[in-house]
Amino acid sequence: MLDVAAVAERLIAPFPFGPRLRDALIVLAGLHDLGKISDSFRAMLRENVPQPGFRQWELSEALFYAEDARFEARLGGTSRVRQLLYAAVAGHHGRPPVRNFGGLPASARPPRELAGALRCVGEGREAARLLLDEFFNLWPEASLEGLTLLEASNLSWWLPGFCTAADWVASNPCWFKPQAEAASFGTYLQNARIVASHAVAEAGISGVPARDVQLFDFTLRPMQAACAEIALPDGPMLAVVEDETGAGKTEAALFLAHRMVLAGKGRGLFFALPTMATADAMFIRASAIVGRMLDSPSVTLAHGRAGLSVPFRDLVQGSRTGGREEITSSDWLAESSRRALLADVGVGTIDQALLCVLPVRFQTLRYYGLSSKILIVDEVHEMGEPYIAEELVALL
Repeated sequence: MLDVAAVAERLIAPFPFGPRLRDALIVLAGLHDLGKISDSFRAMLRENVPQPGFRQWELSEALFYAEDARFEARLGGTSRVRQLLYAAVAGHHGRPPVRNFGGLPASARPPRELAGALRCVGEGREAARLLLDEFFNLWPEASLEGLTLLEASNLSWWLPGFCTAADWVASNPCWFKPQAEAASFGTYLQNARIVASHAVAEAGISGVPARDVQLFDFTLRPMQAACAEIALPDGPMLAVVEDETGAGKTEAALFLAHRMVLAGKGRGLFFALPTMATADAMFIRASAIVGRMLDSPSVTLAHGRAGLSVPFRDLVQGSRTGGREEITSSDWLAESSRRALLADVGVGTIDQALLCVLPVRFQTLRYYGLSSKILIVDEVHEMGEPYIAEELVALL
């Protein structure tokens, strides 16, 4: 769990959270597997006894509820805000939790499901309390004070994906080797932070800065010139680039996206195309330009047959020169289309983005990855089909 917290520190750094809320989210992400400190989980590992009724992530949520007074004393915030975030953290295995643990005050009688879950925790509850106190001491400024119910509701979609990304990196034994012992929690965390910095960078999800350079050296067409010069509004924005065939709309969109990234409206890009063939073609075009836009970005191809793309395979397996305009990819990103949206630049079919708002497993991981990106929807002429249009509206 300290490994996950160390990775979470690296992943959350570019997001515009205040320092106290940032630390609180790191603490919650680190505590995501608190339910593994339970009698039933140990019995499953040691004696091959199935967990009776409650899986470890459900026991995590139950412990959050049972120890809510501890969270309130150290993190603050309203009870409803904390409950939303407890459920979000418990959803890091790809689906939202379905248990009803109540949310009653500590003096009230716990609901039947909460009491049953705590029986599965057994003697692990005291160890869980000790670990909670250690986490709170490691991030003493962590606080949920001032977080509104609406803000917590929005975070409840982002937080499970954030936890999943941190968990998957920290659970990789290529980076985080099992440790026999540590002198203290603080010492362990210091070492984990060093490993986390390397792991996040090698995975290709550390984020890279934008480069303020001229993208193209040709004479701009009218739409391209407009996108290069038009004033950008404050805050979020939606641009519709419409012109005749051959007018250079894709390059115009790249001009606009580059300016948006430089203005802080996003930290990367995702190109959404209608088919695998158009995505493959865009991958080749984008690969030639995004290295100018961003400083050595990680780039992925996201669709069901991405592994058959020779240019993508060559990128994943290629040697690195270390040049500023070099694009990279990683085996970790290429292992799953779910992870593709975590890269600095993704190119894929539009369904990979629309899965963020459909009830599928790990939709929140995609949502977390896309949440920091400029989304470019190109050549998707099926927008007249109600289901694609409605899903895109929901995504935006």
